Amino acid sequence: MLTTGDVRRWFRNTGPLVGFWLAVSAYYAFVVTAGHFTRWHVWSAFYDTHADALLHGQLHLLEPPSPALLALKDPYDIANMPYWRWDHSLYNGHLYHYWGIVPAFLVAGIRLLFRAGGPADNVLTFAFFVARLVAGTLLIRDVARRTTPRPPRWAVAAAMLVFALANPTPYTLARSAIYEAAIMSGVAFMTAGFYCGYRSMHAASGRAATAWLAAASLGFGLAAGCRLNLMPTAVALAVVATLWRWWQIRSQGPRRLGRLAAPARSAGVRPPEQTAVAHRACGAGRLVATGVAGLVPAGAVMLGLLVINKLRFDDWTEFGRDYVMTYPLFVPGLRFLIPDTYAYAFAPPQWSCTFPYLSLAWNAIRPLTPAWLPVTWPADHSTSEPTLGLLTIAPFFWFAMLAPLIAIGRARLMLAAEPARSGRWATLLATPRNWLWLALAIYVLGSVPLLILNFTTMRYEHDFATGLLLIAIFASWRVLAAPLSPATRRAIAWLYGLLAVSTIVAGLLLGFTGYFKHFERHNPALLRTLQKDLSVCRLTR
Repeated sequence: MLTTGDVRRWFRNTGPLVGFWLAVSAYYAFVVTAGHFTRWHVWSAFYDTHADALLHGQLHLLEPPSPALLALKDPYDIANMPYWRWDHSLYNGHLYHYWGIVPAFLVAGIRLLFRAGGPADNVLTFAFFVARLVAGTLLIRDVARRTTPRPPRWAVAAAMLVFALANPTPYTLARSAIYEAAIMSGVAFMTAGFYCGYRSMHAASGRAATAWLAAASLGFGLAAGCRLNLMPTAVALAVVATLWRWWQIRSQGPRRLGRLAAPARSAGVRPPEQTAVAHRACGAGRLVATGVAGLVPAGAVMLGLLVINKLRFDDWTEFGRDYVMTYPLFVPGLRFLIPDTYAYAFAPPQWSCTFPYLSLAWNAIRPLTPAWLPVTWPADHSTSEPTLGLLTIAPFFWFAMLAPLIAIGRARLMLAAEPARSGRWATLLATPRNWLWLALAIYVLGSVPLLILNFTTMRYEHDFATGLLLIAIFASWRVLAAPLSPATRRAIAWLYGLLAVSTIVAGLLLGFTGYFKHFERHNPALLRTLQKDLSVCRLTR
């Protein structure tokens, strides 16, 4: 039974974090609604349309293709674009969506539960951003509590604000359509998987560890079912998490057996052989349970996706991309590596003395590229959509560049403490913190194919921004704790705060723009008031 002390303790420990979630969620709602809160502009409702089809027992959409489209000899030819049902896939006389199907199933479940229409894509984007916020800040708090020495509270609070508000989050919220909903659903489930995986590595009991591991695996699988390019990443993360738990169990086995045998030895009695056999059998059972928990949930989701592909497109590996009616088509090539890297890392914003000061127009990346940079833009590279470099507009990301050095130094220290020839190198490296470093690295590296596509856009930064940001946060705490002189430590603390504040402010300002000038279109009165009161054009004359 809960006591008054338990309730007070909960409010003391959790109340501030819940208050933070509510405040940030209110800000997210402010951006999505362009400051109205009660008026949610609907950009699209694709997932609700898909859910409607699912509730009617159909994997294809209920809307039939136009007769004119079906009459075309080659409906996918770009010359037939006027006949297209934009952003849909056409196969065997039916229309489909090519985005991951998991959010559509979630919307169908919501409609069944509440017996009402499903949420539009803007509401889903908002919900997935909130889910990412909750999972990410829980992970940040957990890591902070287990870090030695602990980072200062002000540094943890700043890290949570950066995680919540750094670009491209507010900018993306300013146009919460199907594209953003599809991407953020994958990010939300992936972040939840990281938190559950980290909890599984620290769980006090075997059953709890197995349950958390199963939740992590499910999160990774659902992320792949939302954002299809995450499938290889999700497989790798589920496998690595399972291997990590196996290493933990194998390293705990001898120690546990020794603890159980200690009382018998102290009494002068040799433990019976059957006891050791029983403990080995128990350890084997835990290994099997861990394998099932770590691999089956993610595997089941992905198998379900493949079955759905077969039912829809008569091909296990076809998600609808080969039958899509949209433009431009994605073309990979190493010639896009340098321009894509520049766009996602260093592309600058446009500055103005008028609030909100920061913006980026369409077709602006190439003209704003400094002439002295060795960036060659291929003729078939599409740079029409706005894109800002993370290292330019969100300087807190620079801390992530230190992560490889920190990881190498940490590994060398651990191996120096107990040489590798002892045969325990795997046990030494298989720590929860090292799993988290590796998992985040896999997540970020899984987005590398985006750097060789003929297309850049701000929303694609979400495929790696969350992972990079968590790496930057954890790396920055190591820098803050470095054994340096007091003056140097103060300088680093000031740098940490400066990068955090500049990242937060830039993110907030960009929330007033978005892809299509969200506030200017849907709340011009508020924007004009802010421009009148906050613009600094008179000071620059």
